[in-house]
Amino acid sequence: GKYIYLRFPPLGFLDELCIKPVADKMHDIPFLGLAIFLLLSLGTLQNFDMSRNVRFNTQQAILIDILLILPEFIGEGLVDADIPRYLAEPASNFVWYVYMSMVLYSVVFNLRGKKPDGIPYVSGYADALTGPM
Repeated sequence: GKYIYLRFPPLGFLDELCIKPVADKMHDIPFLGLAIFLLLSLGTLQNFDMSRNVRFNTQQAILIDILLILPEFIGEGLVDADIPRYLAEPASNFVWYVYMSMVLYSVVFNLRGKKPDGIPYVSGYADALTGPM
């Protein structure tokens, strides 16, 4: 979202205020991100003591995180490449828009008391991983 934050400084301010401290802690402590990922993934997968809604939302969040791995690898691989900004900016913005759309959709539907099962492919796989109970 760096190009979006350059064009809309209030969004950059909100990012630095809300997300940056958490992201800095995640980067400061080695393997914390992996530990949280595994805890959420394995801790909720077949835990039928938890609400099905919580398990579904956790699995959906994990799948969204997995979807972000490919653009992240591509971006990391092209850091030293001299890619024109007119190509890099729309690609970066597209990934940010898709990610934020999925997150906001999930948050809004959960706040409305509805199951956020309208994300193509992701919701179906999350539902299958959650199980029938």
